[in-house]
Amino acid sequence: MLPGDIDGSQLHKRLKAVRREAHHLHAFLRFQPHPETLEGPQLVAWHEPAHDILLSSSEHFAERLGRISWLIATPDDGAYWDGQHLHYQRPCPAEWQRLAQTPEDEGQALWLAYYGSTFNPARLNRSALEASLPVRFWKNLPEGMLIPHLMSQARAGAQRDGQAEAVALQNGKRIRYSTGKEPLC
Repeated sequence: MLPGDIDGSQLHKRLKAVRREAHHLHAFLRFQPHPETLEGPQLVAWHEPAHDILLSSSEHFAERLGRISWLIATPDDGAYWDGQHLHYQRPCPAEWQRLAQTPEDEGQALWLAYYGSTFNPARLNRSALEASLPVRFWKNLPEGMLIPHLMSQARAGAQRDGQAEAVALQNGKRIRYSTGKEPLC
């Protein structure tokens, strides 16, 4: 099918949407540590894809994470890497979904503090943010719950101030220049 044909155009749009969804899985999936147990994955993640891409996109994580075991669950299917083999199940077992949706991550507060402190309201461009990180993924990202609040603060004046308050609190020297050549401190 040629992209210029009516059917070909539709096919290429659909292929592009599936590739984009695979990119979203790779970019917006957040693994959470699973408590140490004798069996089961070391990392768990929940994702809600718009297309059926988990099986074709899971190999990416197997290559990246090596022998670390992980589980990705979706509303429809699940992938479990035991460190050597990829196990795929459709429909996703209820136990896998429960594990992925209720992670016990003690480092979550640290990540949220980091994300909030690096958010720069002076550089907020809502349309660019939503284009690069679609709103539908926010509910499954740890930092997703912070984004609307940070955007609201930016619209309420923090955007105008930017990081000025944090910079103003820093210690430093103020240099006055005389009409001569040397600075006066």
